[in-house]
Amino acid sequence: MEIDFVAGIPDSGIGSALGYANASKWDYIRPYVRYTPTWQRSFMPQKQEDRDNVAKHKLIPIKESIMGKRMLLCEDSIVRGTQLRDKVQGLFAHGARDVHMRPSCPPLTYSCSFLNFSRSKSELDLAARRAMRKVEGRDEFDAGPYLDESSEKYQRMVDSIRGDLGLTILRYQKMEDMVSAIGLPKEKLCLGCWKETKK
Repeated sequence: MEIDFVAGIPDSGIGSALGYANASKWDYIRPYVRYTPTWQRSFMPQKQEDRDNVAKHKLIPIKESIMGKRMLLCEDSIVRGTQLRDKVQGLFAHGARDVHMRPSCPPLTYSCSFLNFSRSKSELDLAARRAMRKVEGRDEFDAGPYLDESSEKYQRMVDSIRGDLGLTILRYQKMEDMVSAIGLPKEKLCLGCWKETKK
């Protein structure tokens, strides 16, 4: 893969983008100006229309940094993917040549029991669950096979998410690499977004 720079989606993707750029020796560039004097975090509103409105107004693309470029975007996670899809379309509309994506965690498979951040009316709102449903062709299925990063179903799920978002290449963080980056023992972490827990 050849890219021109690494970028983080403000603000949640900036830390991982800086780390990725430092480790890869690729340039780090900010293709957006963040304008947020009055806007809340875009994942917080419960209504999709409100989330879209916040996302639309808080990031202003810098066309000169985007035109003809091959970029690798970093983000903390892909929850529903609707805002990310709009951002990717916007980057291509401003002349991006390629848009690759590296989330800092594995695909979110289960909604969070504690925070609003991945809670939806249905787990099928999650980008990974929508992709699983597309692969399976039905609403009811076992998510277990999709948790194995070496399985065909996992690869098909990721490719479905990539296609839905309009990305050139999508690669998720592996669970063991995420745990290693955090620096705490796995048993000390809440991993409920990636494994089924009793509620």
